Amino acid sequence: MSDLKSNMHQNIYRNVVTGATPNPVIQNPDAIDEELIDNTNRVLSNAVELIRVLVGAHQSAIAIVVQEDWNSIRKFFSLSEKYESWADYKTPATGYGTHGWLLRHNKPVRMTQAELEAHPEWKGFGNEAGKHPPMRGWLAAPLVGRNGTNWGLPQLSDKYEGDFTEEDEKHFIKFAELVSSTLEALWEVRNLRKSTTSIEQKVVG
Repeated sequence: MSDLKSNMHQNIYRNVVTGATPNPVIQNPDAIDEELIDNTNRVLSNAVELIRVLVGAHQSAIAIVVQEDWNSIRKFFSLSEKYESWADYKTPATGYGTHGWLLRHNKPVRMTQAELEAHPEWKGFGNEAGKHPPMRGWLAAPLVGRNGTNWGLPQLSDKYEGDFTEEDEKHFIKFAELVSSTLEALWEVRNLRKSTTSIEQKVVG
């Protein structure tokens, strides 16, 4: 692999969970909840890097938004060395512009940069203009649970060569479905462990 290709694949972003208030679904987390959170963070930090490399893009992000509460957002990035200057960008999304629109739209989108900037919900990053990594095209999809709830969105920008294709979109949607299923499975395991613990406590009591 050439040095150029190697640089394209290297993730320079250092993911940390920042800017999030307590999860509205988990008000007072216990040890079981903390394990769920750790497992979820690990899945998302790996997934955001994997999908960027698989499709071949310079930027990838996954935002988890619980019950459309943007104060509780968890966001993970993967950026190639092209975006070294933004390696420490930590400002959480707030549901402004196309971010918030996609949660309401609840369907995958694939746009060129011109189409993105022509979209009525495009706000040019608002107060983050000049701070947020610039975009070049947008491929995004909702993370939808079995009951239709949108829990967030993975997204890609700046494909290595050209614009995102229909084939990229198909693979991306399948990946989003896999991430969504994984998160739901983790949640179900959490609930099962909670239920088992509750029964054991009642028996002991």
